Amino acid sequence: MALDKYTIGQRYGTALLDLATEQGTIDAVYADVAALQQVFADTPTLAATLTNATLTLEQKQPILTSLQQGATDSVKNLIQMVFDYGRMNEMPFILAAFMQRYDQVNGIVHAKVTSAVALTTEQQQALSTQLATRLGAKQITIDNTVDEAVIGGVIVEANNLVIDGSIRSKLAQVRQLLLG
Repeated sequence: MALDKYTIGQRYGTALLDLATEQGTIDAVYADVAALQQVFADTPTLAATLTNATLTLEQKQPILTSLQQGATDSVKNLIQMVFDYGRMNEMPFILAAFMQRYDQVNGIVHAKVTSAVALTTEQQQALSTQLATRLGAKQITIDNTVDEAVIGGVIVEANNLVIDGSIRSKLAQVRQLLLG
């Protein structure tokens, strides 16, 4: 039975987090994973190139070497192992799983906040504090998106939870009550 990309990502990502925690290199590994994640995001064909059967190992080696350059030993070994097992297509899932587990362990929650106007720094800080209390998180990072259709208030999406405090939803509720 073949494993799906998500399962592979979870297994490798969790293993990398456990190894980095055990070695006390969690912050350095986090920085390397974030940088590697950006490389894969900026170069969507990278994984396909590294798994391309028509290219020789000698053609792939310079790419692999550049990915490993300056990385911690744990990340270098991860890159090499994933390459050796022919799983480079799963690397974005592995990196995402590591970041997700890192955030869970450190109490970090990423919230998407939609508002009618851009939130000020003070508003984001106040919302972050309220969300941290409500979600039991140590740190909240806010990605603010502007959508004038919200009219007022905010819609927060975080940890599979949606908090809709928008005027648009309040008007929709009133409309439903009136229409019976």
